Amino acid sequence: MWFEAPTKKILKDDAPGRNSSYTVYMAADEKEGCQAVLKYEFVTGPIEIEVKEPVNEEGASIGVEVFQEAYTRTAFQEPFFTDKKLLGEYVYYPDGLRPVEENLTIGSNSATPFYILFDSEGATPGDYRTEFVVKVNGEVIDRGNITVHVWNFSLPKTRSMSAVSDLSAYSIQKVEKSEGEKTQELYNKYYEFLLEHNICAYSLPYDILDERADAYMDDPRVTEFRVPYSGDDDVIRTYYEKLSSKQEWLDKAYFYPLDEPAEAGDYYNLGNAGRRLSELFPGYRMVVPFFMDPDMPEGGDAIDYASEYMNIWCPKLFCFDSKNIYSETQLKEKDSFADRMKAMCERGDDLWWYVCWEPGEPYANLYVNMQGAKQRSIFWQAELYGVNGFLYWSSNFWDQISDPWEDMNTVKWLTPFVFGDGSLLYSGRQVGVDGPCSSLRLEAVRDGIDDYELIKMAKAACGDDAKVDRIIRKVAKSITDFTSSDEVITNARKELAKIIETGKKF
Repeated sequence: MWFEAPTKKILKDDAPGRNSSYTVYMAADEKEGCQAVLKYEFVTGPIEIEVKEPVNEEGASIGVEVFQEAYTRTAFQEPFFTDKKLLGEYVYYPDGLRPVEENLTIGSNSATPFYILFDSEGATPGDYRTEFVVKVNGEVIDRGNITVHVWNFSLPKTRSMSAVSDLSAYSIQKVEKSEGEKTQELYNKYYEFLLEHNICAYSLPYDILDERADAYMDDPRVTEFRVPYSGDDDVIRTYYEKLSSKQEWLDKAYFYPLDEPAEAGDYYNLGNAGRRLSELFPGYRMVVPFFMDPDMPEGGDAIDYASEYMNIWCPKLFCFDSKNIYSETQLKEKDSFADRMKAMCERGDDLWWYVCWEPGEPYANLYVNMQGAKQRSIFWQAELYGVNGFLYWSSNFWDQISDPWEDMNTVKWLTPFVFGDGSLLYSGRQVGVDGPCSSLRLEAVRDGIDDYELIKMAKAACGDDAKVDRIIRKVAKSITDFTSSDEVITNARKELAKIIETGKKF
């Protein structure tokens, strides 16, 4: 038995590690995890896992949950598996987090990882200790010590990073086999689950005009919600009438009228939406994810044109390599893409970014078969480029699959070699859970957003952005130069925490 960082993907044939104990570092009111891995040559019976709540010297405790990691099949294709040689070889990666099976049996010489999630809500600073205990037939065969060190500060309820994603009621109904009120109940649970992971689903559980939506719009964890872009002018006016009654609601509301404009005509549609909203919804906020920059017939390029209407810029992450979005002529004539986005931020716009089924290596993405340290690094990279939002097109896109636990090739019509695209969640029905189950990737996203918060807090605490930027660059220097080391991220978090603790007055 050994321990690993929460972001490491443990393959079944991995050699045993050396960590017989582990220390988790976290702020108060944060969730952070680690992994315990079993790999035995021979086991005589079903295994029982036990992890009690960690306690400090005063006897106070913090929360803990243990999940069994489920493996999903992925297919090999360069450059996703540079350590493998045979095209078409199947590789099984851990991803879904499910309840630990009773009477658990494991294969001989096959790694079996468990995700241990700690919750420090309301915790006082200091060290909390527990053990990961393995029993067979009631007898302890292995145990390892875990220390949870809680820093002397809390993370705010409202995160600085806006993270949004679609949540499909259709997919919930399809895979959970639900109907009517049960689908609504499940949607509410899925929505809350995403909130617990620092993500706001595009759509609130209830229509904005429904009184039941008010509590969600008031929730400090809800940083964003989408206003339906109705074709009926009166409907949009009615939305504005309600939302403008409370500035907090208006500040969180955004429109998403079209997706990934590719040609000049698409950008004209963006302009039409902007002009319409200017009249119907004064002070509107609008996001339109994009990754192409066509020249416009009247002169200039699409970025020039959209700048009159866009105020939440959302390029695909790889656009910050200008060659990925500019034509040869634009590369010669235009400022770098990063500089142009910086100028938009300086005038008061927000800057988000997104990934989907692309880009692949050398960029970070949320593929099942990509190491979690890279996925967590996305949110360290964000600070380098002034990005304060993350858009992921869906959290439960299961239209093309019947069971996410069995099949994570979710976008088969695009590629047979991408796994997990548009699906950070797993359905609970197949594993006896009334609601959603998490994934290693969703945990990495939550942790990355928390890391981003530490960065912001450290800059505020010391007033020295350059000092904090030097720490960031230990994790990420650019969108193609970033760490795959779990240890590097842990050490950088500790450095940030030291700044916050020493700069914070009590």
